Amino acid sequence: MILFLDTEFTGLDQAKPDLISIALVDEAGREFYAELPPSHYAVQCNEWVHFNVLPHLWGGDHVLSVEDTRDRITAWIAGIQDRAVIVTDCPDADFQLLRWLLPEWPGNLTPTPILFTAWSIGDDEQPKLHARMASYHTPERPAHHALHDANSLRVGVLYAIENGWTLWRD
Repeated sequence: MILFLDTEFTGLDQAKPDLISIALVDEAGREFYAELPPSHYAVQCNEWVHFNVLPHLWGGDHVLSVEDTRDRITAWIAGIQDRAVIVTDCPDADFQLLRWLLPEWPGNLTPTPILFTAWSIGDDEQPKLHARMASYHTPERPAHHALHDANSLRVGVLYAIENGWTLWRD
């Protein structure tokens, strides 16, 4: 099973960014999404995050404590019957934040992520792949929202697999 991971965090320019929100989407489209409370991250957000990430957060029932987020994502992953691998476009941030959130690593989840970007299936296909991934985003599903970005990644990876990309199976 492939799990598509995306996070939003306080800034790429930071040595140790804090998690703002996290999303996992499986191959079939089953979703997990949570946001941490603003008290967890607000003072550390860089200017770009203030303008491009925070306005897209949903709030409400999606805001969970770190402990509740940890419990719910652990239960969500435990509900997967098969061995699962994480695919992300930013393992240095996304995967490290997932590792921080899950100090007890789930037994059905591989310990190493697969990197996937719009360049993963080669230069010739990059424009098509990029367009396919970008087409997921709409005004109602903006970029820089963890759940929408994880779904966009899912669209791209499934397109790549349909077109012969097999690196994820190695």
